Amino acid sequence: MSTALADAPADADSKPLRIAAANWTVAETLLALGIQPYAVADIPNYSTWVEKPSMPASTLDMGLRNEPNLELLAQDPPDLLMSSALFSRDNARLERLMPVKMIDNFYTDRSFYEATLSMTREIARLTDRELQAEALIEQTERTLERAARALKDVETPLYVVQFSDAQHVRVFGHGNMVGTLFSRTGLNNAWTGPTNAWGYASISTDRLAEQPDARIVVIKPYPRGVGEALKDNQIWQHLPAVREGRVSYIDPLWPYGGLISLQRLARSLVDVSIRPPTTDSATATSAEEHTP
Repeated sequence: MSTALADAPADADSKPLRIAAANWTVAETLLALGIQPYAVADIPNYSTWVEKPSMPASTLDMGLRNEPNLELLAQDPPDLLMSSALFSRDNARLERLMPVKMIDNFYTDRSFYEATLSMTREIARLTDRELQAEALIEQTERTLERAARALKDVETPLYVVQFSDAQHVRVFGHGNMVGTLFSRTGLNNAWTGPTNAWGYASISTDRLAEQPDARIVVIKPYPRGVGEALKDNQIWQHLPAVREGRVSYIDPLWPYGGLISLQRLARSLVDVSIRPPTTDSATATSAEEHTP
């Protein structure tokens, strides 16, 4: 029964499937295809760290991304749960309650971009939104092409980072959407070291001085307490890019997300790359802080 429902697309003339998304990337993609999720994992942090597309107020919060609220799901099970690797240990129990389909754009043998296209098309097939998916893919391609034209003459290397605490950042390389932007445009990634399966390396902030001429692009928001701590963090304050005003900040988006997040990142990198930074280290430390 689970397999049959999970592999059958929705009938356009029937009542829409109530779909739960354990993965923020899947939730983002459903919304991009015009589908309101029935339930999504950890909605408050989705609204903080992913931000857009915004989550409808009527969508249920189904618990943490790695620990679903099984009691809540059992009370009124969705027609289909689109699960993820984080939920995999609970799939056996979940499959006794509802149809489950594993959908992810990581842990595949494809590049991030190709895996994300495949994921988008799979979600579209399951929800009868193939036309919307192809339109979204075409829109993404146009956005990448415009970004490539705008960035073709940018020579200064960039570190693209997200703070994990006041002493450490995730610096992005290959294997995620940041790497996709570097490969599809003229941008030069200042980080050339190894990365993990998610396409980033966890490093101490002092390593951002290894390429002293590079600019630093910070993806917001800060984890809790980091903004205040950076005011007195001598390592951060004495980085060449910080001292010389070569740090830019972009609005929250999910660096492991879907095509909407990729489009937003492309536009943001164009914006911060073709104009001087408008925020310095003093004003940046007042940025909004949250717990990831």
